[in-house]
Amino acid sequence: METKWVGRPLERVEDRALLTQGGHFIDDLALPGLAHAAYVRSPHARALIRHIDVRRALAHPGVYAVITGEEVAQLTRPQRGRVPLPNSPKVYALAYQQARYVGEPVVGIAAVDRASAEDAADLVQVEYDPLPPVVDPEEALKPGAPLVFEEVGSNVLWHNTFPYGDVEGAFAQADVVVKERVAIHRYCSTPLETFGVMARYEAATQTFTIWGHTQQPGQDLHVLAASFGISPGNIRLIVPPMGGSFGNKVRPLFIIAAALLARKAGRPVKWIEDRRENLLALGHSADGIMDMTAAVKSDGTVLAVKFRNVENEGAGIDFAGRHNLLMLSNIVNCYRFRAVSYEGYSVVTNRCPVVANRGIGKPFMCFAVERMMDAVARSLKLDRTEIRFRNFIQPDEFPYDTPSGQTYDSGDYPEMLRKALAVADYEGLRREQAKGRESGRLLGIGIATAVEPGGSNLSYGMLISGPAQLLSGQGEAARVRLETDGTASVFTGGLDSGQGHATALAQIVADELGLDASQIRVSTTFDTASHPYVLTSGVYSNKFHGHDTVAAIGAARKVREKLLKRAAVQLEASVEDLELGEGRIWVRGAPQKGLTVAQVASRAYWSLADEQPDGEPGLEALHYYSNPLAKRPDEKNRVRVQLGFASAAHVAVVEVDPETFEIKVLRYFVVHDCGRQINPAIVEGQVHGAAAHGIAAALLEEFTYDENGQLLTTSFMDYLKPTAADLPDIEGERMETPSPLTLLGTKGVGEGGAVVAPAAVASAVEDALAPLGIHIAQLPITPNRLWEVVSKQQTRYGRAEP
Repeated sequence: METKWVGRPLERVEDRALLTQGGHFIDDLALPGLAHAAYVRSPHARALIRHIDVRRALAHPGVYAVITGEEVAQLTRPQRGRVPLPNSPKVYALAYQQARYVGEPVVGIAAVDRASAEDAADLVQVEYDPLPPVVDPEEALKPGAPLVFEEVGSNVLWHNTFPYGDVEGAFAQADVVVKERVAIHRYCSTPLETFGVMARYEAATQTFTIWGHTQQPGQDLHVLAASFGISPGNIRLIVPPMGGSFGNKVRPLFIIAAALLARKAGRPVKWIEDRRENLLALGHSADGIMDMTAAVKSDGTVLAVKFRNVENEGAGIDFAGRHNLLMLSNIVNCYRFRAVSYEGYSVVTNRCPVVANRGIGKPFMCFAVERMMDAVARSLKLDRTEIRFRNFIQPDEFPYDTPSGQTYDSGDYPEMLRKALAVADYEGLRREQAKGRESGRLLGIGIATAVEPGGSNLSYGMLISGPAQLLSGQGEAARVRLETDGTASVFTGGLDSGQGHATALAQIVADELGLDASQIRVSTTFDTASHPYVLTSGVYSNKFHGHDTVAAIGAARKVREKLLKRAAVQLEASVEDLELGEGRIWVRGAPQKGLTVAQVASRAYWSLADEQPDGEPGLEALHYYSNPLAKRPDEKNRVRVQLGFASAAHVAVVEVDPETFEIKVLRYFVVHDCGRQINPAIVEGQVHGAAAHGIAAALLEEFTYDENGQLLTTSFMDYLKPTAADLPDIEGERMETPSPLTLLGTKGVGEGGAVVAPAAVASAVEDALAPLGIHIAQLPITPNRLWEVVSKQQTRYGRAEP
C-alpha cells in the first residue's frame, strides 16, 4: 500500500503540550479533601518486625490514617507474580512480619500534606530484630544461606534447563571448547517523573477510582482487583500522561497501599515518590552471573553454546523469571548456533525487588554472547569482525527459526556490520590506534551486533507456570471514531510515555482514512472507563510496532469501509468505483462527482432517518488484534518468546587514561535496522536515547550494596547519570529490511541501543587495554576497579571463578 504519511519525519504533535501545558502530569492533579501519603521504610535488609507503635503518629496534627503490614495482610490477598510461580511466597503491599530489603515500606500514613505525613512517619516506632542478610545470588544458592522467604524452603524461586537442538552432539564435533564467565550489575532507568498514584474510594458504591502509573494497565487492573477481592468493574484505572517509564513503572503494590489509605482515611490520597525512594525501592534491573561454554570448529564456526544464568531477583516476585525467559529471545543473537542449552536460576536476595528495565534481560544476553564471540576470536587468533562474519545468519535464510523457537523475520546482518565498519572507517581507526599506541595512548575500538526483539508472547510464562496459566499471546485493542467535521479520534489500550506514539498513529490512521495527519487526534493516556483494552495492553516490550499499530489499522479500516458504503449510497455509485484521499471521496474517472469526508461523516451522525448501509448510524469501529504468531510452547519447550526482530551494529571508540583509567567515549556509530520506519525522526531519537542509556549502563550507572544489604547509591551524587558532556554524538545510518510479518513491515526500535551498547563499550575498553592483556567480563567498567585490576597485576576485569 502506498502511503502519504507513513515514512515521513513529521514533527511530534505531542511536544507542544509537553512543553507548554500546565497541569499535565499526575502530581498536577488534585481532588477536594486530598490527603498525601508517606511511608516508614525498613532500615534493615533483613529483620523480623517485633512490634509497631503508631499511637504518636495517629495523634500528630493533620494525620487521617495509618496502616501497617498486618492490616494489609488482613485486607488484601497476597500478590501474584506476572509469571505465576508454582511455589510463590506471600508478598504484600507493606512488609508483613518481616522486612526483606532496605527501603521496603513498613507503615503507610495519610495526612493533610506530605510534610505532616513525613513528620508523623518519624513518630512511628518499629521494633526490629535484625537478621543476617544475603545479598549475593551465588551466596544465596549455598546450603545454609539465610532464607529470604522461609516458606519457600530455599532462595530459588525457579530453576530449569532447556536443551534446544543436539547440544552434546555439537560438542562431540568441536575442535575447540571455549569457556567464559561474565556478570552484569544492577542499574535502572530514571525517568524525569517518578512514580505516582492518587486513589479515591466511594463507600456508597464500594468502588475505587485510581489515577496511577502503570505501563501494563490491562494486567495491573486485574492484579488490583484480585488483591482487593473485588470485580475489575469496581475499579476505574486511569493512567495520566507519564513523564518517561522505560519499564519500571509497574509496581501495583504502591497503588494498593495508596488505595487502602484512601479507603481508611475516607478521602482521596496521593503519593508521589521522591527521587531517593525511586532509587532505593521502586525496582532495579536484575544483576546476574552467566557461565558459558562454546563448541567451536577450527574455522571459527560456533556449533553450540551452553549457558548457565543465575539471576538475582532481589526480595520480590513481581518479575521473577522474566529476565531468564526473555533471554531465550536473543540467545543466539545474530548467529547460526545450531544448538543451545539454557539453565536458568531465579534467586531471591535481600536487595530491592527486580522490575523491567529497557530491554529486560536482553542487554545481559547480548553482552554475554558478544563477550563469548570475542573470546572465541581470541582463542582462534581471528579478528573480532571475522568471527562474526563467519557465524552470521545470512540474508537468504530469513525467515529464520532459532533453536529456542524464535522466528527472525528479516535482516541482513553481514551488510549491517559492513556498513557500520564503513561509516566508522574501521581501517582508519585501526591505523589511528596503532599510531596512538606508539605514543602510549590506550585507544580501543569496540564492535557489537545484536537483534532487538519486539512484542512479547506472554505464553512464555507457561515455561514456569505450566499450561494452566491463562495469560498468553500478545495483542492490543483500538477504537477509531470519525467525527462530524471529518477529523478522527483514536483510542488504544497502549500508552505513550514519551515515545511519540501519538504522532506515529496519526500518520498511520491518516493514510487509512485519506485525511491529513493533523486531522487525527490520538489519546496518549488510558482509562478503563473509555479505552478498549485486553490484558496484554500497555506500553512495554517494544510492542507498539506490531500490535498497537495493527489494532489501529484494523479499526481504521472498519471505519473506512463504513465511510465508503455511505458515500456510495449518496453518490449513487458502487464502493469499488470510489476513491478516497485528501479528505474527499469521489467516483473514479469523475473527480467532480464527490463529497468531502466531513459531509459523509456529518450525515452519518445527524440524519438517522437515512438508509444505514451497515445497519447502524455513526462512523466508529473497535478492533481487537491478537498476534497469530504468539502460540503456546511446543512439546520441546520451544516458544516464540518475542515476535519481531530488529537489529543493529555498534562501533565504539574509547580512550582509557593510562594513569587514572578514566574512560572517555570518543566516537560512537550505530547502523540500525527496524524495518520500515513510520517516522524516521522518531526512530532517530529512539536510537540516540537508547544508545546513551546503554553507554551509561556500561560505564556509570550502578546500584551498589554493602555486605549488610545497605544500598550505597541513593542520590545522583553517587548513582551516576551521564550528562551531555559524557556522551559522544551518535553517528551512523539506518537500514530498512521490512518485516514480512507485520502489516507495515515495521519492527521495534525503542530498546535496541540499550541492548547493544554495553557489549560494544566493553569490547572497546578491552581493545584499549589489550597492551595490558586485560579481559573485560563484568559491567560496569569503572576507573577505580580497572586500577585495582592493574595494580594487582591481574588480567581479568570481572567476577572471579566460583
